[in-house]
Formats: sequence, structure tokens, C-alpha cells
Amino acid sequence: MAAANEPRRDVLDSRRAGGIFLRGSSMRMLAYLGAVAASIAATPLLTRHLHKESYGRYVTVTSLLLIVTALSEGGLANLGVREWSTGAEGERRTFMRSLIGLRIALSVCGGVAATLFTVLAGYPSVVVEGAVIASVGLVFATLQGTLALPLSTGLRFGWLALLDFVGPATTALGLVVLVLAGATLLPFFTAAVLAFAVTLTITVILVRNQITLRPAFEPRRWRFLLSQSFVFAAATALGAVYFQIVVVAMSLLTNAGAVGIFSLAFRILSVVNGIPLLVVGSAFPILLRAARDDRARLRYALQRLLEGELLIGGWLSLLIVAGAPFAVSVMGGSGYAGSGTVLRILGPGVIATFLSGVFLFALLAVRMYRPLIAINAGMIVLAAAMCAVLIPAHGAQGAAIVTLSLEVVLASAYATALFVSHPELRPDLALVARIALALAIAYAVALVAPLSSLPAAAAGTAALAVAIVALRALPRELLDVLRQTTDAGGAQ
Repeated sequence: MAAANEPRRDVLDSRRAGGIFLRGSSMRMLAYLGAVAASIAATPLLTRHLHKESYGRYVTVTSLLLIVTALSEGGLANLGVREWSTGAEGERRTFMRSLIGLRIALSVCGGVAATLFTVLAGYPSVVVEGAVIASVGLVFATLQGTLALPLSTGLRFGWLALLDFVGPATTALGLVVLVLAGATLLPFFTAAVLAFAVTLTITVILVRNQITLRPAFEPRRWRFLLSQSFVFAAATALGAVYFQIVVVAMSLLTNAGAVGIFSLAFRILSVVNGIPLLVVGSAFPILLRAARDDRARLRYALQRLLEGELLIGGWLSLLIVAGAPFAVSVMGGSGYAGSGTVLRILGPGVIATFLSGVFLFALLAVRMYRPLIAINAGMIVLAAAMCAVLIPAHGAQGAAIVTLSLEVVLASAYATALFVSHPELRPDLALVARIALALAIAYAVALVAPLSSLPAAAAGTAALAVAIVALRALPRELLDVLRQTTDAGGAQ
């Protein structure tokens, strides 16, 4: 009982924080996989019902709103985590009131900007109207993310896992209902709005006794808040934009059919790429506290995160590359011919995305904001230039090459910036090398074996498991968790 009532600061400072994170992130991973399963169940119905042209428009609106979310959110969510984790107890209530009001105002402005963009760019009316509907969801999502800060900093992973599942599952359910009702494209944008409303309601119930729910609309205090957070906000916001730029560029530079082909592969990849931010984001309060108080602890945490993300990201990359034809046939059917090749091009970039997540949060923890701004701004320029060259010439495959290249360049730039400035944080590469070798063996088996896509993915997974055991390439913390789970099961 005492442990359950341990103060938030003690939890973040204690040695138990790492174990809580591992168990909690595993819980969130399971919840996320459940959400993915719900999405997988809904997507084949959605893609076949809308066909590739309308589905491409649906994903275009989604990507546009994600760009606006990143820019209007301005990194304030991560700033909130920082302030809640390290700020004085008496300042948090005032801070939260101002943060809630500011984020509501910014999300409304962002929704208006997104709608104006669709009008000025000459999109069809259904895309413009879809942007209006999606903007309502943006406000709900922004408010929910802000109110959930005490759950994240308090390491309350069980409730976070529930929210991780409920939102996507509600969206998937809404999409299925609309497909069965024979709806046209426009109503499908309401499914996410409903899901955000549900998760917002749950969050309010959970935190209503911890923080104020009443926003403060005080422009003078907002200016102060933004002046204090501008560098931090810019460092995080720009990094979330480049990935979605490719979809919007596709919608402007090529035809609706090509957009639909790329959108299916991109959507599959986006589901997988949500995992590293989920896992490493859960550890962010711990990284912040370690960066402030104990650099040896920070290096240890980064070492374990790097090993775990490389292993998980490598395995998921293997599944995507080997299983791409099967995934596309299930998710889209024959109407999306060409998406399998696009997905195979995108697949290797998953490893880079998983590693980027570790380096990003490490850079934020040690407050290297200006290098982050420079790198991320450079990525946007590079994305625009590569899109202008490769998409008109090569269509969906050109967009895939752009995305893969950006992921690799971003991970390399983050790692270089971090370890050049903070050589004391450089990881021990012994276990990293063994994991990389195990992944190389698994890739070779999956790609060389004369098997169709699904059996090849299974063979690669089996080879990876054998190689991990033979090379002793399983990260120690993951092995400890497995042992604890096995011991608990035996005790029961």
C-alpha cells in the first residue's frame, strides 16, 4: 500500500522507475497492438468501400491535420511533461490553466489554417469539408493530451494503456458502422472526432481531482509561456512535420490513384511508426529527471532504450519488408496494385524511425533545442526538394524513396548531434552489434528463402529468435521482465 501511495517525485527518482516503465510500456504496447488489431479489422472494409481515389483523399486530410497538429501544438505537450516533472508543486495548477487555454486557442487557429489551405490549394469540396470536421477532432485531441499530463508524469501506465486502446478502437468501430451503412466519404471524418470525444471524457474523469479543468484565456500569460518555451516547442514541432509532407506533396503533384496507392502503404507504416514514440515517450519523465540529476543513470537508460528499440524496430521492419505483398492484399485488395512495392521500399526505414525516437527524447532531455531546430528545419527543406524531384518522375515509388531517405538522414543527424556534444552518453556497442547481426541473419533468411510473403516473414521471425538466443542478443532488462513473468506464472 505504501508503494501505491508513493509521491510522484519519489517514483521518478527511485530505482523502481525503470521497472515501472518496462512493465508500463509493455502494457501500453499490448494496448497499442489491440488498437492496431481493431484498425486492421476496419481498414480492409474502408479501403474497398472508398476505393483508392477517395481513400487517398481521406489519408490526405488526416496527414494535413497531423501537420497542423504538430505546428499548433508547438511541442507544448513535451514542454508540459517537462514542467510537470521538474516544476515546483505550487506552480503546476496555474501552469496547467494557462496551458489548457493556450492549446485550445492554438488548435482552433490550426484548424482554420488547415481549412484555408484546402480551399487555396483547390482541393475538392469533400476534402475542404472533411478538414472542417477533422479540425473539431483536433481541438478534442489537443485538450485530451494536455489533461493527460498527470497520468504520464505519474507513470500511471494502466490508464494510459486504456486510452491508447479506446481511441483507435472507437475510430475503427465508427468506420465499420459507416461502411456497413454505405456512407459516402464525408461522414468517415466524424469517426475520429467521436473517438477523441470519448478519450477526452475518460481523461477528465481520471484527472479531475488532480488538476484544474478550467482554462485561462490570458494572452499576456500566453506570451510569457510562449517566450519561455519557443525554442523547446520549435525543436519538437518541426520534427513531426516532414513525414506527413510527403502525403500532402503527393496530393498536389500527382493523380488521385497514385495518392491512394501510396496512402495504403503509408498508413500501414504509420501504424508501426507510432510504437517508438509510445514507448520512448513513456520514459521521457525518467529521462528528464536523470538528465537533471544523474548523467550515469541517463546513459544507462539510453543504452537500454537503444537496444530494445533496435530489436523491436528491426523485427517489425523485417515483417513489413517480407510480408508487404500479403499485407497489401489483405488491407487493400487488387485495387491497390503497386502498394506492395511501395511498402517494401518503406520497410527498412522503420529501424531508423525507432532509433530516431530514442535520440530525439535524449536531445530534449539534455535541452539541445537549437541543434534540433536546425536539423528538423533542414529535414523540411530536404523533404520539399526531394518531393519536387522524385514524385513527378516516379509517383508513389518516388514518394517511398523520399520517406525512406528522410528517416535514415534524420536518425543519423540526431545521433551525431547527441554524441558529439555529449560523448559521455555514447552507448556500449557490444550488444547493439549482436542485435544487428541477429537481424541481418533474419533478413537473409526471409528474403532468400523461396517462400511467399507470409511464410517468409514467419521464417525470418523464427531465424531472428534462434539468432538472438545463440548470440545472447536479448537486452538484459527484457530478459528480466520475461523471467519475472515466467516466475509469476509458475507461482500461480
